[in-house]
Amino acid sequence: MKKRRKYYNSKVFLFASILTIFLVSSYSLFSNKTFQYCSNENYLLGIHDSLPVIEINYNNYRNDILEEIAIKLKKETCCELNEFLLKLSTNETVNVTLFNYCKSCDVICGNKSFTRILLNRDNQLLVNERPIENDSLTNYLHNLLKKPDTDYNYVENCMLYWDLTTDKDYIEKTFIAIKKSYQLYYEEMALQKFGKQICELTQKELEEIKRKELSIYLGVGNRIFEPLPPPPPPNKQNYGNK
Repeated sequence: MKKRRKYYNSKVFLFASILTIFLVSSYSLFSNKTFQYCSNENYLLGIHDSLPVIEINYNNYRNDILEEIAIKLKKETCCELNEFLLKLSTNETVNVTLFNYCKSCDVICGNKSFTRILLNRDNQLLVNERPIENDSLTNYLHNLLKKPDTDYNYVENCMLYWDLTTDKDYIEKTFIAIKKSYQLYYEEMALQKFGKQICELTQKELEEIKRKELSIYLGVGNRIFEPLPPPPPPNKQNYGNK
């Protein structure tokens, strides 16, 4: 009886060990794996093979970043919309648009309105000058995209800015959060309109839910600065009675 119990305990221990190794290996595998989007998702999110793919150094000065982009795109960026795929450190790509405003430009980004998203030097997130939690950006933008009111149409164009010393990981997580908000919007539209997942839609159905614009613009192309903090309250002085 003792031998059987000892044998049973050995089997349980062996099974638990194998299961632990499997879970640890799986976590290691998938934590380093870039999520693969289907062709329909890539189409809706603007991930096209025809676009150039580049990486940039986020922590360079503004002019250096603009010069780096121009060199890698092999074209002048001044006064033109330049769409490309930004490659992140996770190997995921995000469709972005740069408008490099120069003194010779007649208009700024075609007079578009933007949702301004700023990461400051303390890695704090501001959306249209309003501070929000970094991990709530996806849901925040997703909820705006669902609003039918035309006052919220500018959320289709997000302009992302960051400070010279902003942490690279926070910048890239913000890019992904914006992209995810667009994906969630399309997932919801696909289910509401056709009762299908995005990857199951036909080309005709894709065209019916695709918005004219859902773009991430690089704020590095414009000189817009972080708003100044409110002034301190005036000091109260007691002059006494004369």
